[in-house]
Formats: sequence, C-alpha cells, structure tokens
Amino acid sequence: MEEFKMEEYIPPSIKILFQGDKEYHVFLSFKGEDVRKNLVDHLHEALTAAGLHVFLDTHKLEKGDKIWSSLERAIRSSAIHIPIFSRGYADSAWCLREAATMVNTQGLIIPLFYDVEPTHVRYPVKDSSQYQQAFLKHYDHPDRYQRGEIERWKVALHQICSHSGWSMDITGGFEAQLVKRVVNDVIKTLDRVSLEVAKHPVGMERIAEDLIQKFILNSEGGLVKSGILGIGGISKTTLAKAMFNQVYAHFDAASFVFNVRTTVADSVCLTKLQKQILKDLTNYDGKVHSVEKGISLFRDRLGGKRVLLILDDMDGREQSEALVGDWLAPGSRVVITSRDKHILHVAGVSPECIHEMSGLQTNEGLQLFSRHSFLRASPSPTYEAFSKRIVEACKGHPLSLEVIGSLLYDKKNDPDCWTEAFHNVALHPKIYEILKISYSGLSEEEKEIFLDIACFFIGEHKRYPIVFWKSMYRSVKTAISNLSLKLLVRIDDKGVFHMHDHLRDMGRSIAEKEREGTRLWEAVHLSRGESNNNNISRLRLSGDNSQRLETLYRPGLRFLHLKNLPLDGITPAMLPPNLMWLRLQNCEKPFQSSLVRNVWFFAIQGAFHFSLVDNIWDLRIMQVDGDIPSFQYLLFNILGNLLQLQHLELRNCRNLNKELVHDIDTNNQLFGQLAIRKSAEATDKIQAGSSESPPFGAQKLSDVNSLLMTVMEAF
Repeated sequence: MEEFKMEEYIPPSIKILFQGDKEYHVFLSFKGEDVRKNLVDHLHEALTAAGLHVFLDTHKLEKGDKIWSSLERAIRSSAIHIPIFSRGYADSAWCLREAATMVNTQGLIIPLFYDVEPTHVRYPVKDSSQYQQAFLKHYDHPDRYQRGEIERWKVALHQICSHSGWSMDITGGFEAQLVKRVVNDVIKTLDRVSLEVAKHPVGMERIAEDLIQKFILNSEGGLVKSGILGIGGISKTTLAKAMFNQVYAHFDAASFVFNVRTTVADSVCLTKLQKQILKDLTNYDGKVHSVEKGISLFRDRLGGKRVLLILDDMDGREQSEALVGDWLAPGSRVVITSRDKHILHVAGVSPECIHEMSGLQTNEGLQLFSRHSFLRASPSPTYEAFSKRIVEACKGHPLSLEVIGSLLYDKKNDPDCWTEAFHNVALHPKIYEILKISYSGLSEEEKEIFLDIACFFIGEHKRYPIVFWKSMYRSVKTAISNLSLKLLVRIDDKGVFHMHDHLRDMGRSIAEKEREGTRLWEAVHLSRGESNNNNISRLRLSGDNSQRLETLYRPGLRFLHLKNLPLDGITPAMLPPNLMWLRLQNCEKPFQSSLVRNVWFFAIQGAFHFSLVDNIWDLRIMQVDGDIPSFQYLLFNILGNLLQLQHLELRNCRNLNKELVHDIDTNNQLFGQLAIRKSAEATDKIQAGSSESPPFGAQKLSDVNSLLMTVMEAF
C-alpha cells in the first residue's frame, strides 16, 4: 500500500465518539458478484464466531424496508466500516454511495483491497483500470444520479485510500490467512476501548474539533508534537481524552499515558511508563531495565509505525527525554498536557502548536453547572440569577463548576449554602488542592513572589514590585518568568500583572494559613489579633484601622501601603528601619520623608511637599499623583541628589506647562546619571496641542496633567 498521509484524511465533520452508541461492530461493503460466496462469506462467519455483530445486507435488510435508508442507517450505526474493493466494486452505484456515506460518518474506515491496486481506487479517473472504466460509464449517464454525486464518490474513494488497510499481498495471496488477519485486527481495534471523557463533557466537542483539525489532520505529514496548556482543573486531560477517542483508530497504534507527574517519582517509575508505551504501541512484554534501555527499544521498534502518543500532565525535563524523542515515524502525533509552558518547549513543541485552555464560554459554563446542580441543561427559574453569579465567579473553570454544582445539588431550599458557595468558590478543598499543585512545585523565592502578587500586586506594572523584590531576592526575573510559564501569573502586553481569581484566592489563603501572618492586607486580619505578630513583612492598612497605627513598627516590615490614614500620628519610632516599599494613598497631613530614608519605591497620592524628599537616598522609583507646588525645585534641587533614581512618574499635576517640557529637553546635562529621556516627537505634540496621546502619558497643552519620565528601561 502507499504511504499514509495524515493531511489527506480530512473528514467533513468531526464529533466525539462515545461508548455504547453503536448497533454494529462491523459494516461490510462489497460487490456481491465478486466476493459474496468466497471472501465475504468466510469473513462474516469468522467475525460472527468471534462474537462481533456484523451488518451484511443479505441478512439484515428486512422485507418492506426502503433499501437505501436501511443501508444508510446501518452505516451510521456501525463502529468499523470495511469496504472490500474488488475489481467490480466501482461498477455498483450502491457500493459507491455506501463509501461516500462512510466518509461522512464518525466511524472508523479500514479498506480491504481484493485483487486491485490501491492506486487504481485512489485515482479512478487517471489510471487505466476497471475503476476508470466504471466511472466513465457513470459519467455517460448523469441523469441517473444527483448533481455532483459522482464527484463525491471519487473524493470518497480518494479519502478512504488514505487509511491503513489490508491487501492480498500481506498474506502472500492466501485468503484464509487474510481473513484471520482481518478478524484479529478488528478485535484489537475494538479492544481499544474509548476513554471515558467526562460525565458531562460540555464544551469539549467544540475545542476537540478545532484541535484535531489543526494539530492532527491538517498538520504536515511528518512527526508533529502539540501541547495543551492550562492551570489545574481547566480540563486539559478531558480534552486530550476526547481527542484520543476521535482519532486513535486512524493510527497503527495508540497510547494514552495518564498522570505522568504523579507516576514518575524516580527512574524506576519512568521505566514503567516506557514499558507501558511499548506495550501499547508494539505489544512488547519484556522488561525495561533502565531509561536508556527503554529509549533503545523505542528506536528499534517504533521507527516504522505511525502512532498516537498522549502524555498527560508532564512536568519535568527527564520525562521529556525518556518518553518523547525523534524515534517516532513520520505521520505520528504526540500530544502533551502540562501546566508549564517551558516543559512543552523542552519536549520540542513549537509555540504555534500549543493550545492554552481559557475556560468555558459563559453559556457552556452555565450548562455544565446546571448539569451537576439541577441534573438538566439549564438552571431552575428560581435560581437562574444566582446560578449565573456562581458561574461568573467560577470564571469558566470546569472543575469549579462541577464541584460547586454537585455541592448545591440537594441545597435547593437553603439560600445560605448558595451564598457561601458563591463567596468561597476557589477554597473548596478539591479545587484548592488541584490548584495548589503548581504552587507546591515552586522554589522558595518563586513562592514568595507569587504570594506577593496574589496579595498586593494584581493590576500593578511589573517594574514597581521588581524593585521591591530585588532588595530581597537574587533571581527575580527568572522567578517571574517561571510563574508566567506555569500560568500562575499572566503579564499583559503593557507589563501589568494579572491572575486568575481562583489562583488569587488560593494564594491569599496560603498567605493567611501557612505563612504565619507575614502578609496582612485586610482589616479582618488586624481584628483577629494578628497585629501582635512580629513576623509581619508586608502590611496594607486603610482608614478603618487608624487606631492601629501603633502596630506599624515591626522589625521585618519591608512593604507598607497606607490608605485614608492621618499621617501626623506617625513618629520615627513607629517605622521599621528596613522599609523598602512605601505607598501613601489619600493620607491626610504632611509626611516627613526623613522617616523612611532607605525605601527603594515611594508612591504618594494627594498633596505633598517635595522639599521633604531629599533625604531618601536610595530611592529607585517615585510616583506622584496630585498637584506639585514647585516642580522647578524638584527638578533642580532634589532630583540631582537622587543618584539611584531610575523612574519618575507624575500624574494629575496641573502645574505642568510648556516651559516645563522645555526645561526637561534643554537641561539634561545637569542631571548626570539621571539623564531623563524625552523624545522630540512627544515635545512637538505637546506644544502643538495634538489630540493624539504622545509617549509617557503626556497630553495636549490644553489638558496637560500627566508626565512620565523614564531614566532607563531596566525592567
């Protein structure tokens, strides 16, 4: 047979095949005069003797049925279709219609070539064969067929011949041996039981259809590796199983390896996975003494097989090296699910072959939640509004929708349970533990940075907390990169931190329960008496806690955010010596900056006297939001003394004007290391009153209220 080319098999419709929805195991399509009394009779008897339910038209068409409708129904109700291409097959319009119908169903097609060449069937109008003659006769009588029907037959034969199948050559022309081979292969194929996708696989069919077309069918004919990426509980495994069920039978062999991460604790477990793959793909039943031996067996036994290999939840380089390599034959497909984009890269998955799971669409989320909470596709009218709120809180996260939906199934008359579920979606033990897996695999620095983002820095530009972290940690950029690759943190195109609500809630729960109160960010923390904890290193206080100002002094406090608090109650004795981050938001009364000489980040919103800044020697970043009494004083008397300053951001400063821009552009030489950069283009747009927003947030002259000056793009 000709070499299989996966891209040539592109069925017009792809649907997930679930177990138990087929009436027949096998449908036999054949030209009666050619093979009914020999091959078909023997094959039917052998398949039936093996316990298989086989459709054969002479036995199954009941008297009075419309012949074609019965045939079509039988084709769609069969798991495996075997068209037996004999010399006279194409002479029969019935046979050709059956072939075209097979292509349009979701069953598996395995062709059998009986005394004909596959090329004659694949190209029936190009070769000098009986198939060409048969099609020419059909073309001579177009009035007998529907418009375009003959062309559909031709396309169907071409697509069917792209499937692996049997021919007389594989048994040297011995028909009995061919029958035995067909029966064994059919039984083996049916023994590949479809994986249980999910109780309610809402949304999976839509996504699986797209990925099968993109990564399995429409990809090039060589080895293709693809990846499914996502946080825990986002249905990566469910999607992979749905894809496996749909396409595994189109390969010579297939293997689905579950839970690679949890299975592989040492090299012994890794060899067990290698043996499982060898068993699935080659029927190898020997021992695998070492990882190196497993790789050698892969090379020896898999070089000529087109296989489908799915590796679920991979998280280590050694797993990739032991299980995924260049030993797979062209036409093979590898699908890897992971929580870590770096692992996919290590395994050789190109960026364009990675699908990142983003959760279910709103209507799909409501349906999945309703399936578990109401045992139907939509919520009851009484709870429809509340159901939509819970679905929104779940953010399309399938595991959360299933768990919370099941939790509320028998709570129809208990509104308090619904309210509690709404407020604690991510903290359900099952959801919490699944999400925490990725966190547990982080280094200590990565854990600390993740908790900081979850508690304080969501919505913050990364350059600001980076300055804070650099005062404590050694590998800040690497840590942030790893958090992003593991999908624990998302950084948008503008450099701003974002985090899935479930991950945020998980992180804050860890900070509360497992980090001994080192981070306090809500009023409720202080009310619990945690203000007496000397381990506090990060603290956010609001006006509701003005009576708690005496709690500010903690030896290890490095982060302080005060909001709507009077500052006149703060004395030097109240502030710790190692404070590195200070943000004052709408705090009344002047602030003595000399109290925080060592801070690296200083942000203030509201009235402020700049004459008090000159003692903050180590300042790297300064943000000011509000009027500035004297910018000239700031420019010439203060900034020149701040030798460490890297970034100055001014917002809503209504005193800025054209002379200010001129001063910035013409006096750069005065600032030495500071070297404020400002583009001529931005200056021109400000002076010309352009309505287009120039760089750094500066606006047209009639509405100048913001200016951002960057010393260096260090972050």
